[in-house]
Amino acid sequence: MDPAEHSQNLPTAEELIHDLDRVQGACCSDCRTQLCNHEALISIMLGFENTGRCLQCLARGLQREPGELLDSLYSYVRQRESYRTAWEWASRKEGVEAEKNPSCMGNHSKGRNLPRALSSQEGRALAQTSSLRPDAEWDAGDMGCGDLVLELRIRLQSMKPGQILKILARDPGAPEDLPAWCRLTGHTLLSAEPPTYWLRRKE
Repeated sequence: MDPAEHSQNLPTAEELIHDLDRVQGACCSDCRTQLCNHEALISIMLGFENTGRCLQCLARGLQREPGELLDSLYSYVRQRESYRTAWEWASRKEGVEAEKNPSCMGNHSKGRNLPRALSSQEGRALAQTSSLRPDAEWDAGDMGCGDLVLELRIRLQSMKPGQILKILARDPGAPEDLPAWCRLTGHTLLSAEPPTYWLRRKE
């Protein structure tokens, strides 16, 4: 995917704000606390339009420290005009400053969770990769967690259900980040042989 094609796959600010309006007052699907507009935006960015999660639960699911995850996501937001505009809209709705850690998001000092073991189903999926043929390939280089999963989501959206994406990801956190993100989003991790990963887009 070249940069022009990539930018065409990004949602517009109007689309993001429409989605934020639609989920006003929604609660975290894990802990049931009410989401602020920034948490709703982060959930939408990561692919959870209808199952939003608060920052704490997103970080726990991705096995990241909340502040570290927020740093990475906010860096992504600042570099993309549509997301930046939606972030500023969320700040106005909350009556806070449009900064990295707005007061409506609370305290993000919890420690990082340890990675969990693969389930038996995931283990079987990882074992059956000898004859895989990817429909697309992507070299993510040393891209960190936030950028990695956001770019990955955009790439998978451009693929058909059931298609396979081969990823080269050299970031030290990728062996934890990619399996965790797949568990949260419903995509299938077919193989993990760092730095190479094979994902099947969900049906």
